[in-house]
Amino acid sequence: MNVKDITELYSSLPASQIANTVNEALTHNSSLVVTAPPGAGKSTLLPLTILASLGNNGGKVLMLEPRRLAARQIAERMADILGEKAGETVGYRVRFESKVSAKTRIEVLTEGILTRMLVDDATLDGVDMVIFDEFHERSINTDLALALTRQTQQVIRPDLKIVIMSATIATENICKQFDAPLIESEGRMFPVSIVNATEDTTPASAAVDTARAILSAHRNHEGDILAFLPGQGDIERCMDMLGAALAPTNVYPLYGNLSPEQQRKAIAPSRDGERKVVLATPIAETSITIEGVRVVIDTGLCRSLVFNGRTGLSRLETVRISMDMATQRSGRAGRVAPGTCYRLWTLASEHNMAPQRKPEIETQDLAPLALSVAAFGESNIETLPWLDVPPTASVAKAVNLLTSLGALDEDRAITPLGRKMSEMPCHPRIARMILGANTSEQKALACDIAALLEE
Repeated sequence: MNVKDITELYSSLPASQIANTVNEALTHNSSLVVTAPPGAGKSTLLPLTILASLGNNGGKVLMLEPRRLAARQIAERMADILGEKAGETVGYRVRFESKVSAKTRIEVLTEGILTRMLVDDATLDGVDMVIFDEFHERSINTDLALALTRQTQQVIRPDLKIVIMSATIATENICKQFDAPLIESEGRMFPVSIVNATEDTTPASAAVDTARAILSAHRNHEGDILAFLPGQGDIERCMDMLGAALAPTNVYPLYGNLSPEQQRKAIAPSRDGERKVVLATPIAETSITIEGVRVVIDTGLCRSLVFNGRTGLSRLETVRISMDMATQRSGRAGRVAPGTCYRLWTLASEHNMAPQRKPEIETQDLAPLALSVAAFGESNIETLPWLDVPPTASVAKAVNLLTSLGALDEDRAITPLGRKMSEMPCHPRIARMILGANTSEQKALACDIAALLEE
């Protein structure tokens, strides 16, 4: 298909109206920023039209997604538009799973995969474009992948194009830093009524409060229900509380550790005459589409990595979400018709919520990032083209740790040991522990400890 065929076939998607503008802008600019509300088709339609504009002699398009489920679903959706299966023209690569072939020209990846590709080949040979989708999530891996890609673009590959796409993001600073134009797509959203609770849900009460709200919403509203809970444990407890009370309505969990088959069941459209309830982590905030949702129930909580200075490792804590996340969640109720969002917190608490989530690079442990930068071949972290420069104190702490572990030398260059550590999918402290084991018994014990610490 060419650009015209794709845009005409999917003209009902708002993103089709900006496809030609996007491709025209990319012929004159090395970088581009695109914003579009959820449901506009930016993640599925625009990459296909970009590929079509490159022609048969063009290189690959890499598109980054923050979450594995989204990467898989988006790749499968694009392949379906082309009348193919994932792994042909469009494929995906995520941790522990890959569907690509020699004919694959669009690869949907998670950020860690791109970082590894850049470390292995800083030229990104054969790649014409890198798209950063759902950039508003601003994970530390996203910022790292973007900084390394920009370094490649500025030093080695001036022909490499970078596209940043997001549903909700402050664009002024990004456009200024990238010297990039902004293209905005209209959305296709129905109004959503917001109902606040009279008391705040707490981490301890999240499961029971959600179950109670679901039972009420199921009686009073039509359509499918999407409930946001902090984590897997909360989802399992909520499912136990609901039991068979909603029968014949199906109740599905949705979180990252589920198998692809279970995840597909949760996001598949309900059949005529049937309803479903999906209990999800923030995995369902953006990127993926769950058709038929008319009601959203939001605990206002999420699990966030918090660095523990005493142990030198990060751990998950349940924290209050920001208002931009709340807006993303409520919008899921207005995709197909007017909907309702029940926020399980008070209006008074809402006034104290942060307007935007903080980029993880400002608060997280930077040791894994510093090791990846060294493996990429850079010794001075601060001089990379970051969107937000990492805090100096956090960088110094990370470098000191890596030096004490033997991963970096006195000039911040990576050592042979550091190179081995960088190839392991775990924190540098844990990688050093595993590599320091000599006997088979020590190695087995080190791996057991690593598994416990990583969890």
